[in-house]
Amino acid sequence: MSFAEERVFSVAEINALVRELLEGEFSFVAIAGEVSNLRVPASGHVYFKLKDSAAQISVVCFRADARRLDFEMEDGALVIARGNLTLYDAQGSYQLVARVIEPAGRGDLERALRILVARLREEGLFDAARKRPLPRYPSRLAIITSPTGAAIRDILSTIERRFPCVEVLVVPVQVQGDAAPAQIVCALDAVSARGDVDVVILGRGGGSIEDLSAFNHEGVARAIHRCSVPVISAVGHETDVTIADFVADVRAATPTMAAEIAVPSRVELFGQLSALEQRAAARLAGGIDSSRRRVGALVRSYALGQVRGRIEHAMQRLDHASQRVVRAGHMAVNDRRAREGAFAARLNGLNPRDVLRRGYAVCTSASSGEALTSVPDAVREGSVHIVFHDGAASASVHGAVAPAAHKQEATHGR
Repeated sequence: MSFAEERVFSVAEINALVRELLEGEFSFVAIAGEVSNLRVPASGHVYFKLKDSAAQISVVCFRADARRLDFEMEDGALVIARGNLTLYDAQGSYQLVARVIEPAGRGDLERALRILVARLREEGLFDAARKRPLPRYPSRLAIITSPTGAAIRDILSTIERRFPCVEVLVVPVQVQGDAAPAQIVCALDAVSARGDVDVVILGRGGGSIEDLSAFNHEGVARAIHRCSVPVISAVGHETDVTIADFVADVRAATPTMAAEIAVPSRVELFGQLSALEQRAAARLAGGIDSSRRRVGALVRSYALGQVRGRIEHAMQRLDHASQRVVRAGHMAVNDRRAREGAFAARLNGLNPRDVLRRGYAVCTSASSGEALTSVPDAVREGSVHIVFHDGAASASVHGAVAPAAHKQEATHGR
């Protein structure tokens, strides 16, 4: 071909041709690799490199698709990006426009989860016939969750508002991570062995399928199944469903709803008591009126005219008796109201937060979230979280100190 016959392309033309080839041949590809150089500007689009040991490719995930991501993107994460190849004309470089991004291995995880669900269903762990009713008025309630998450705050505030007389036992555990399933299993077994707990709430806030994996663990499912106490599962948001939800006696869409299911409303209880009082008073008044009408009819009867005097005396005695009944009814109502007042006072007195308001606090490990119950445990941990009635604070423990009472005795001895 001579120079005269040679076709000369502009940069824009050759880029357009290459883009057409790429988009035609690679309209949908799935590429696995490691995320690097992750950027999320104000536009909401996600830019990063997808690399392996030998090469890398530029990736863009536009805002509309990025909003559907259900996990936290970060440098170093292994992902599978699905989309189409194209050419970015302005830089003359080709890139992947990712429509779907998911953690590498999620497909294997979902397949394993489906197999486990089928096996547990076959064994009868999900059968409706084995699910137990919840107690109507529980005396003691256990909450198995993270001591620092939003779920525990929502549950405690709901219980305090609805039924503060119930005793609450908080069992702190990790709710995600490798150690979470074993901690949840131990907590369920410990609560079951106590014999004094009426209902259990097992829960956490929402998250991705990886975040909720502890509640899809076979060991946790079997611990719920063998628990001697009815279990309410409150994992994630309304759209999150785990194996724990299938095995539990009751599934709550949110931790707040779990608390509402677990305890009655004291406002509703007081309303029911008031309605009972009104019905009892109405029946009493109706019975008295009926008796008066019957006696009046007898008095007006011709056949009994000769014994009118005796009937009048009987009516007088009936009036006196009626007054005594009414007084007794008023006394009964006043006595019931007094008992209600005492009951309300006991409700407020049993509020678990009052213990913290009197100066007590709960000390937990800053690393594991487990409750610390002794000075050696706190010294060994070093960094701790201290939960007060109005919040939590971090602290560092440098060593043990002598109790105040011992110091006072030593002073008196000198």
